[in-house]
Amino acid sequence: MIEEITLKNIYSFKDEVTFSFEATADTAFDSTHVVVMPNGTRLLRLGVIYGSNASGKSNLLYAIDDLRLFLISDPQNMDVHTGFEPFMLDKETPNLPSEYSVRFWIDGVRYWYQLHVTGKKVIYEKLSFYKTTQPIKIFERTLDGGQSVLTFNNKVQKIGQEEQKILNLNCLPNMSFFATRGRVNMKMEHVDKVRDWIHNKFMPLVDIGANMNKYGYNKIKKDNKFVDYLVDFMHLADFNISGLENNYSKEQETANNPAIVVEHTVENDRGSERYNMSFGQQSEGTKRMIGIEAAIYEAVEFESFLTIDEIESSLHPDLLEYVLQKFLMNHGNSQLLVTTHYPGLLDTINDLLRKDNIWFVEKGKNGSTDLYSLVEFNGLNKITRFERAYRNGQFGALPNIKD
Repeated sequence: MIEEITLKNIYSFKDEVTFSFEATADTAFDSTHVVVMPNGTRLLRLGVIYGSNASGKSNLLYAIDDLRLFLISDPQNMDVHTGFEPFMLDKETPNLPSEYSVRFWIDGVRYWYQLHVTGKKVIYEKLSFYKTTQPIKIFERTLDGGQSVLTFNNKVQKIGQEEQKILNLNCLPNMSFFATRGRVNMKMEHVDKVRDWIHNKFMPLVDIGANMNKYGYNKIKKDNKFVDYLVDFMHLADFNISGLENNYSKEQETANNPAIVVEHTVENDRGSERYNMSFGQQSEGTKRMIGIEAAIYEAVEFESFLTIDEIESSLHPDLLEYVLQKFLMNHGNSQLLVTTHYPGLLDTINDLLRKDNIWFVEKGKNGSTDLYSLVEFNGLNKITRFERAYRNGQFGALPNIKD
């Protein structure tokens, strides 16, 4: 699980900001919202980010996904761009590296990953872990004369001279050490645990332009358990979908026949009737709903970390609340970080959501985005309607509409 992510000089984030999943001492909905780590750290499973258009909500998720992509990418030469874009509305920041700091947990062990990187090269990279309150270095990477120099803590990771030489040669300046490690056959316990988590538990961003139709379609084809889950979900969510039949085969796919048949049950003057339609004949809202639910289902199934931009898109507000409720009711270590414009969700605080689930982004006059938590405000226990307080500007993060 992720504990916190700190960013600096990436997209609209000029100054350092930190998003944290660490829960407050509030015990509301602990059984569904909070997972306790071995040292007592309480981590939330859900984060919800508010802000006006162009304030930086999506940029936060893009920055997180850029880190994921960088960690799994294996460039074939040193001319490939790293994928990171610094804050551009300043004379100095385009020439400075983007910075990341991520604290996270794998199998009860707390890790700390740090990265300073430009569009062309890694300036600094380090992975540490904790046995007590002090971090213990696993590896550290610096840049010397344009070439990466790796050092290891021999008490944690023993590296021979030949292995060290091979790693240094393979570690291109525009790639992560985790990609380098994939090129070399050796045992690296902590590094491999983190690398496996990145590849298997750090899910791609679901953004507003993502083709969730294809995502949901492919999930239905491959996972019959998901089909059963989805039919039950659609029924409880008051869709008239009463069944899904997976007829997928390579022959049908090439023949352009509908591989997935969606059964609809309707009530009319003749009574209850059932009609079959193809997946492609469903509404765009239904297909996006299926795709989003497929991604959340995978996050829960594999206890992964998932980000969704503008989760309310094509969803009725009541259905959005139901989706989040279903996610939270599935216990485990899965985590969901979403952005939304829907203020009504704020009025589910103390009913569905906790106060520490809620975060805001606001862009300043210098074009830089600030990120802050609802729990930073005083007097929250006196507020009965959080949506009204938000609309009245009590928490900021609203569009500045002038008469």
